[in-house]
Amino acid sequence: MIAAVAGALALLAAWWGYRHFGGTPAAAVSEQQAQHFVTLGLTLGRLFPPEVDSYFGPADLAPPATGRPPTLNGLQTEIAQLDRDLHDASASADPRHIRLAERTRRLLALVDVMGLQAPLPFDDEAYRLYGLEPVSPDEQKYGQARDALDRLLPGGGSLTSRVEAFRRQFIIPEDLRPAIFARALAECRKRTLQHWRLPRAERLDVEWTNDVGAAWHRYHGNFHSSLQINPQAVAFLGSATDVACHEAYPGHHAQFVMAEAEMGAGHLPVEDRIVLLRSPGSVIREGAADFGISLVFPPQDRLAFERDVLFPMAGFPAAEAERFERIRQLLDTLAPAALPILRAYRDHGISAEAAAAALDREALIASPQALLGFVDTVGAYVAGYTGVREQVRRIVDAGKAPGDAVRWARLRCVLRLADEAPLSRVAAAIDQGSGAARSCGISFEEAKK
Repeated sequence: MIAAVAGALALLAAWWGYRHFGGTPAAAVSEQQAQHFVTLGLTLGRLFPPEVDSYFGPADLAPPATGRPPTLNGLQTEIAQLDRDLHDASASADPRHIRLAERTRRLLALVDVMGLQAPLPFDDEAYRLYGLEPVSPDEQKYGQARDALDRLLPGGGSLTSRVEAFRRQFIIPEDLRPAIFARALAECRKRTLQHWRLPRAERLDVEWTNDVGAAWHRYHGNFHSSLQINPQAVAFLGSATDVACHEAYPGHHAQFVMAEAEMGAGHLPVEDRIVLLRSPGSVIREGAADFGISLVFPPQDRLAFERDVLFPMAGFPAAEAERFERIRQLLDTLAPAALPILRAYRDHGISAEAAAAALDREALIASPQALLGFVDTVGAYVAGYTGVREQVRRIVDAGKAPGDAVRWARLRCVLRLADEAPLSRVAAAIDQGSGAARSCGISFEEAKK
């Protein structure tokens, strides 16, 4: 425990020092190594395009588009050499060096895993790539949620079919979806700005398109993001609020804007200008974005907003809002119940057919095949949407009923360290370290509450 806390505090101290040197560290930093890391990440993107979520750095760092194409083995060799170079100088106290060494180690782990002939066990992959520890499912809580839904939605047929029949009553007419989403987005932004200061220049461009499967955020730098949305992603009334908060405020757009605001527009170090999909930072940002929905909208606030604003806009009876919100909360409680099933499927413990049946029965997922296909593609990354969300919740809500200011500050602290430390070490730092807590805007006394 002492070693874990010490490691967490060292990472937080490194981040704090880096921030306050304004990108000019006390010790010498090899910009060339940082640029080489970016080129290696972009090379991975050339081999497997989905692995690079976004890049807004210098164009000349991209690998050449012509000539002999790279190979995974060759890339693995180059990353391993950079990893050795960085760790040969591991005694360096330069914060940027510490951060770059950690990222390179995780990138090497990813390429190593991608080169295996058979997938790692789910929990091993989650730990090796993201530093995530297994989380025990709360079967009692899941059972209570299913029982409550059964009482709220009596009738024949499976519980999943009854849930879907209820949800179909709240499908927003397609021509109303942009306006309802815009109103939800404005509310998420307003509530986020009550706790986080964002630059006036921040901008999010929304594009409605059928060219993406759901909603896809991309950060472009200089406080600017774009969000492409398939209208089907916000067909259900509750999805409008979820997508607006998750993708924008306090989700992905706000996450990247705040990171750049710490350094100043256009002054992010080059290694922060590449966002790799299967990286610790990305999986933590997913969980934080999902958790952020409930931070923006406590249950009674969300009920009031949907009942008084969104239900009338969509033409739905406001009298149904309370039951609607209760069912949405119970389904949200059930979301982590899918993770043990997905783990068993990924580890070949159950067949696709058995996994689909279990997801239907235990997690009330009506279209499990799509989720299983997602796990086939990204493996343990799927833990970010449920398991990591609950871990972030525990960090933010730790102690005796922390106030809103502390909870928002703790979430920001998690995000600041998203690329640098596993969640267990972040939690230890916030709980144990006065300097660490203060660096995230939390006083020692508040952090210990």
